[in-house]
Amino acid sequence: MDRRSIKFDWNRARAFLVTAEEGSLSAAARALGMTQPTLSRQVSALESELDVVLFDRVG
Repeated sequence: MDRRSIKFDWNRARAFLVTAEEGSLSAAARALGMTQPTLSRQVSALESELDVVLFDRVG
């Protein structure tokens, strides 16, 4: 695979990292200064991009 063709969104990675550190999407959203739905979409997009489930969602 040509490395130049790989696009990686570091904002999505940051969204994942802060969510893991904070323990919840709502706490991470507050820490990042964004809404919870926006953060959730970023994490979901990263999961789709990597084709993995990063968090078990409850509720």
